[in-house]
Parts: sequence; C-alpha cells; structure tokens
Amino acid sequence: MIPEPSFRHSLRVNDYLCQGCTTCMRSCPTGAIRIRGGKAIVSDNKCVDCGECMRVCPHKAIYIKQDDFGRLLNYKYRVCLVPTTFIGQFEEKYNTRAIYSCIMKLGFTHIYEIEHEMDRVVKLYNMYMDEHPEITTFISPYCPAVTRLIQVRFPSLVDNVIHVRAPLELASRVITKRLMDEGARRESIGVFYVTPCAAKIAATKFPVSGKETYVAGVINMDFLYNKVMLLLHDSDKSAQPINHALTSRDVLWPLSGGEASRFKGAHYAVDGVRNVLNFLERLEDEAVDAPGLVEMRMCDQGCVGGVLCQQNRFVARKRLEYRARLFERLERSKIREAPPAEDDILTPEMIDNMTIPEIKPRSIFKLNDNFAEAFKMAERMKKIEKALPGVNCSACGAPSCAALAEDIVRGDARMDTCIFINRHSQASEEAIRSIWGDRVRTKEINNDDNKNQ
Repeated sequence: MIPEPSFRHSLRVNDYLCQGCTTCMRSCPTGAIRIRGGKAIVSDNKCVDCGECMRVCPHKAIYIKQDDFGRLLNYKYRVCLVPTTFIGQFEEKYNTRAIYSCIMKLGFTHIYEIEHEMDRVVKLYNMYMDEHPEITTFISPYCPAVTRLIQVRFPSLVDNVIHVRAPLELASRVITKRLMDEGARRESIGVFYVTPCAAKIAATKFPVSGKETYVAGVINMDFLYNKVMLLLHDSDKSAQPINHALTSRDVLWPLSGGEASRFKGAHYAVDGVRNVLNFLERLEDEAVDAPGLVEMRMCDQGCVGGVLCQQNRFVARKRLEYRARLFERLERSKIREAPPAEDDILTPEMIDNMTIPEIKPRSIFKLNDNFAEAFKMAERMKKIEKALPGVNCSACGAPSCAALAEDIVRGDARMDTCIFINRHSQASEEAIRSIWGDRVRTKEINNDDNKNQ
C-alpha cells in the first residue's frame, strides 16, 4: 500500500514535454521520481523540492507553478517581499532604486527586503542554541529543502535543526504590523514573496511548523525578473523600500558562507546537493566532528544558485559582493544612518510566532505502520534486491535495483519489470510498455513484425 503523502510539493511535470529520459530520476537525492508510461512522476512523500530535477532536465519539462499574479488586485496594500538575491540578478548599471521603481509600476505599493530582519534571526538562533547545550552540532533551518531532506533521509538529525521559522516569515509579519500601525486593516494587506527556488514555495504553502503564514502569495523570481527588465529602460528613481537600512552583512546572507559568518565560535558552510548529502551522511554516522553552527544550502553558491534565478550563480554572487562593498564603504564613511535601535528588538510575540515546536521525522523508508509487517517487508526487500542484477540501469523506471525492490514490496512494480530477469517473456513486454509506453519495442516483437512483412 502506498503511504499517505507526507509533503506537498511545488514542482510539476509537463507530460507533453517529458521524454522519460531518466535524467531527473537519476539526479534526485531522495529517489522521489519514477518513470511510468514513458513520463516522469514525482512522489509527494519523498520530494523535498530541492529543484535538482528541474535544473538537469534537458527537455525543460519540469516547472514550478506560481500564484496568479492578478491576485495583487485583491489587496489595497500590495507588498513585494524581495530577497537580496533578486537584486543580484541585474547588472551593476541598474541601481536598486531603478529596480524598485519597476516593481512599483507592476502594481506593488510597498517593497521590503527580507534581509532587514537578519539581526533578529541571528538572535533567535543564538537563543535556541543557548537553550539547548546538550546539542553539539546545530543545523541552520534557513534552507527548507535541507530541513525536509533531514526529515525524510536523516530523521535521526531532526533535533540538530534549529527550531526557528524562515526569515521571510518574520519579515512578512514586521511589514504587516507596520502597515497596520499606520491604519491599514489586516485583510487589506497582501504580502507577496519573490522566491528563487521551489523549496521556499513549498515551505510557505505547507510550513513544517504548521503555523499561519502572513505571505499571501508567491512569485517566481524568473517571472518577476523578466517583467522588470522590460521596464528598466525608462525607469525613474522614485521608488523607495521601507526602512532601507541593510548592512553589508545582510546583503551577503543568502550566499554560501554569508549566514555562518554572522555567528561567533565554530561555524561551517556547506552548499550543493552532493556536498550536503555527504556531510549529513557523515554527521549521522558520527564520522565528522562539527561543533557549532552548520549552514547548509542545497543550491551551489547559496540562493543565487536557485533554479528560478536567471543569472549565472557565480556572476550573481559577485554582484551581491559588489553591492555589499558599496554598503560597507557608506557605513565606514558614516554617510548612511545606522538602523533604528528597535529594528533588532525581539518581542515575545515574535519569539512565539517564529518558534517551531517540533520538527517531525518522516522517513521515506517506512514500509508499514505495523512494525512486524514492516520488518517482514524489509526482509523481503533485501531478498528481492539480491535477486536483481545490481546494474542500476534504470530501464525498470526506478533509479536503482534497491529502489525497484522497494517498489515491488510496496506493490508498485513486479519482478518481471526488470528486463534482465524476464527479457524474453510476454510478461516482460507488458511491463516494459507500462514503464516506457508504446515508443519502446522489444527485439522479439520487432522480429515478429519483420517475419510478417
């Protein structure tokens, strides 16, 4: 029996474009993809929305569905919640004010950069770490794909994740409160987050904390980038963000190493799917000693490597570093005013809203709710895997022989799905067609066709 889906995800497969080439299936870090009927299908229970499948798909068949942009009109106050990663998509000749001006022309009434709240986020992290001296290695919760990966593949490490919600949640609440203090009604405020990746959409729509989100909608970064670029040639400099007082350190937060550098003592920065997997495996096996804070990003170079970013991640990183240097010079020359003192104050309400009470492990390896039955299924899975050829060819529509053995035990596949086991039987022919569709024909059928000609 197929288990109840543990997650909902934001990635979608366009069946018209999908060729069932297995590229996405082989790249998935959680084995969430199978080929059925010649098309890729994604398991809700296993997908962590890392976006690796979308990144490697040669046919552009995997996409991320965003909220209807027209929803902006449902609100009187329309806030664009922008990460600094978005500014890094544009050439240096386009200053921030010009980019903001274009965003306002698209229908937004206010702009707020998420990184305004990083001082508070750092305080929340430090509070949690001080309250849990029994934990040696703390894993940052900033990348939701990493948190979900830990839940499904490394459930023994869920307690190592800092139980604090994403900075975008804090930013959305801060800007909403400010507008309400100015007289706006809560229901008239729509906060729209510009996301560089699929994981942050899933985390916003279906948060691990289970708490209410103040984000009304999510906009794909590549979509907004293209809209802004069309307007940049005749933009003005009239638009201003609320409390534009980012520091150079704030600008660098989304980059690999930018978060970890904000903490005293030992800290580590790990980026890229394979590096994250390797580090977590070694941490789980106690093969690595990493006391302190571990910053982890599924995307190479950090958020600038997100699948919804338009620009090359290395170029975007350099642009943000350039922006940070400009801010640093202004800070040193004291041209820019320091942020108001209240900007880093944590109220009891903020602490309560930003705290995650529990992060539950949701292992993808769970076979059955009944322990005795699950044990029998696991034993049978081992026997089936030993009977399979072990070549991991993916012709069965699963990423490996181990994955096929699991599918067989779950009732989603049969032994004759493996072409090496039953390659000359009619049953194998039917199994192959169920995976690859009518476009794949076995040698036996082709020979029969030639004899009839």
